[in-house]
Amino acid sequence: MPEEAGGGYEHQLQRLEFGDDITRREAAKRLQAGILFLFTVRIGEGQETTNPMPLLSSRLHVGEDGAITVLTGKIECGQGIRTTLTQAAAEELHIAPARVRLIIGDTALVPDDGGTWGSLTTPQTVPVIRQACASLREYLCRYAAQQWKMDAGEIHVSNGRIRHTDGRTLSYRNLIDNKAFGAASIAGARLMPASEWAVCGTPMPAVHGPAIVRGALKYSSDLQFDGMLHGYVIRPPNYRCRLLSYDASKAARIPGVKIVRQDDFLGVVAPNEQAAAAAAHTIEAHWSNEQLGNPDTLFSDLKRNSKPPDAKAGGRYPALIEAGSVDQGISRAAHRHKASYQIWYIAHVPLEARAAIAEWRGDWLTVHCGTQAPFPVRDEIAKAFQLPPEHVRVVVSDTGSGYGGKHNSECELEAARLARNAGKPVRLAWSREDEFERSYCRPAALMEVESGFDSEGKVHAWDFHNYNGGAASLTPPYRIGNVRAAYHASISPLRQGSYRSLAAVGNTFARESHMDEIAAELKLDPLEFRLRNIEERRLRTVLERAAERFGWGRVRSGNGVGYGLACNLEKGGHLALLTELEMDGAQVRLRRMVAAFDAGAILNPDILSNQVEGAIVQGIGGALFEQLKFDSNRITNGRLSEYRVPRFTDTPEIDVILVDRRDMPSAGAGESPITATAPSIASAIYAASGKRIRQLPMLPAFEN
Repeated sequence: MPEEAGGGYEHQLQRLEFGDDITRREAAKRLQAGILFLFTVRIGEGQETTNPMPLLSSRLHVGEDGAITVLTGKIECGQGIRTTLTQAAAEELHIAPARVRLIIGDTALVPDDGGTWGSLTTPQTVPVIRQACASLREYLCRYAAQQWKMDAGEIHVSNGRIRHTDGRTLSYRNLIDNKAFGAASIAGARLMPASEWAVCGTPMPAVHGPAIVRGALKYSSDLQFDGMLHGYVIRPPNYRCRLLSYDASKAARIPGVKIVRQDDFLGVVAPNEQAAAAAAHTIEAHWSNEQLGNPDTLFSDLKRNSKPPDAKAGGRYPALIEAGSVDQGISRAAHRHKASYQIWYIAHVPLEARAAIAEWRGDWLTVHCGTQAPFPVRDEIAKAFQLPPEHVRVVVSDTGSGYGGKHNSECELEAARLARNAGKPVRLAWSREDEFERSYCRPAALMEVESGFDSEGKVHAWDFHNYNGGAASLTPPYRIGNVRAAYHASISPLRQGSYRSLAAVGNTFARESHMDEIAAELKLDPLEFRLRNIEERRLRTVLERAAERFGWGRVRSGNGVGYGLACNLEKGGHLALLTELEMDGAQVRLRRMVAAFDAGAILNPDILSNQVEGAIVQGIGGALFEQLKFDSNRITNGRLSEYRVPRFTDTPEIDVILVDRRDMPSAGAGESPITATAPSIASAIYAASGKRIRQLPMLPAFEN
């Protein structure tokens, strides 16, 4: 795939001036690039399109060179959607992937597809783009049939062209001159069945792979504009503090420095980063003394301050799930087990810290940044400045990861505030300390579980309560007749929000650890015990395939070596993960992990395998050592020298088995694989040491 595909063309579009009532049609005329983008369709989390028959021009653009530009509000943050969306489009258009361009995350040019979150790009956005491209393919066939007085059923597209027996040809390029095309709708065209895929399902290399290897791809932190200024924000001890007063007299005397104050926001603008930092350090700011809370009583406080689950709260993750009678099921059970589990706050630690460049032109604002959610960020900024949303343009560059931490407009809004009266573009780059201390983190949580089961290893009752963590993966993937699973919202001392897989890591850790404990009490093999309680065929399959590859049952734990496992069904992904590790006192060394993953029909096996491996490695940090510490006033380990993330030496051999289900819709894979890492490791630690650990991270338990 040429690196230029989607590169220079996209760059031209994004450099068009914004703020002079430039419409998308006018933008297209300036580029002399054909018919372009007149209709916006929103696809948010759990939503369908707001218009059942959106226009083709809202999603696709036919260029003068015959290339097809695909538009999406999703963004590329390392998960590979540039490549998978390119493959999906090429498959339905019957053209080579090199002829597909992709414009992503520019609110002035693309439809609102919702944020890049929840593993929703594959199950929601890929089908929309496939449908649009299939509709364009069929439109070309109908157009050719009309021109040649033939039946449309006899005409087919091959390599982007239709050929007549007399030598005449038509291509997508011919549609530019067809006036009716501008009003054509995305209809229910026939999609290519997975059994006939030629481009999808193959390990196509990353679209921008060569540029990434050469260091040529520009990320949000690489952006530089001529004449831009640089900003620096003066931070309070913690997010609850209020600005009481400040003395900026020294900073104001530095040439080119401007002081910006708005409510509790205080910052400076200067000609370069060094001058901005130097000026900021001369400012004496006085903040109110606000307390975060007591880390020693965190989990008891979370339960004490919690609320009853909201049974009426629906959405993707209901806060209360009930079936049968849990009380009766537990009271009648031959055996009962009760335990509590805890997970601590952890930080996102994105590979690329946040950066944004904001530029005002009157009451029009353009922000270049690396957010996961361009349209929500646009709306937040518009609300903050009391502007119509269409007066704010957010342009997203490829982004060095987010993991759920870049949903909000924090850095972007700060850059816009600094630039409001500067008269020039202002760049604001967050430091690594800002990422730790100013962003929200993954919620801490307390999970309390009580179960009832029989001597044959069948679980009959399940009472599960999550305090503060969230509702993802509340539903157990096991056949249990009596279930009560509840999420209780609480008051958190730290800012908290989305993290890769939401609450599914904590809930899966508690559930799978509890299942392991039941198996141990009954002296049953953990794999056999799970299979006795699993009815879902696809989940059984990944467990059996992973166990076979791993050699489960052929070797026994002992002498400091342990074998463990866990499974989960989350966001349509079916996962089993088996772990081999060795222990020397408090030292844990992961040797080997085998994962089997079923996410339906596979669009790109290389990208999918990378997602599974990456999620497992990230999960190792939260399982063993990642912990965002705080005292009553501030975060106390807000730098990488104090906050440990997984290193190469922490990473075991990882073997990924992909189960390609061409008969099932494709599911997202960015989040579900991380959920089984911690319980699989905990299971292996118990097998090696006999010590049951019910907290994340686990290694501190060996220090006490």
